Amino acid sequence: MNEVDWESRYQNADTPWDKGECHPALTGLIHRFATNEAAIIVPGCGRGWDLLALAKEFPARVLIGVDLSLSAVLAARELCADFPNVQVHHADFFETTSWLGNYLVGAIWEHTCFCAIPPALRDDYAKSVSQLLPAGGILGGVFFTDMDDEKSGPPWNCQLDELKQRFAGSFAIEIGDGSHATFPSRQGEERVIVMTKI
Repeated sequence: MNEVDWESRYQNADTPWDKGECHPALTGLIHRFATNEAAIIVPGCGRGWDLLALAKEFPARVLIGVDLSLSAVLAARELCADFPNVQVHHADFFETTSWLGNYLVGAIWEHTCFCAIPPALRDDYAKSVSQLLPAGGILGGVFFTDMDDEKSGPPWNCQLDELKQRFAGSFAIEIGDGSHATFPSRQGEERVIVMTKI
């Protein structure tokens, strides 16, 4: 599925996206995920910082992390070991039959998955999240839409017009103005975007 050897990146500590904490925007968005009691998915969960923040906020809900790197998955499992509601799977996000089980999904937190998949897979991502979420379900997170370099990656930039085109058929889209809390190195590169399944 991916052009990047994520396991090697983790083994070689070549993970500049991992800041050792959850994304600062998650705190301001977390209330948007409280609309139902179904599972919350974190694709490309990495070492689990966002999973941990969600688990603390929603200890009674199932939290499901998915990542292609076994090293990241093992780290996330250790980080979230005190939260039995957290599951972390070493799997391909697009292969839902291998990790989702029979859980109903209420929300998806997007942080470092959409920007890291090759751009050719963006329609597959949009289709997958649309199929996972029921009407009223939330896809919320941070998307790299304002980077200067649109050719290299990951992360790969996705202009707002393209993002809206890929998701508008299935989601009502709210786009932030870029003034959200973020890491200093990402100022001006990303937007908080919340999509509600139609």
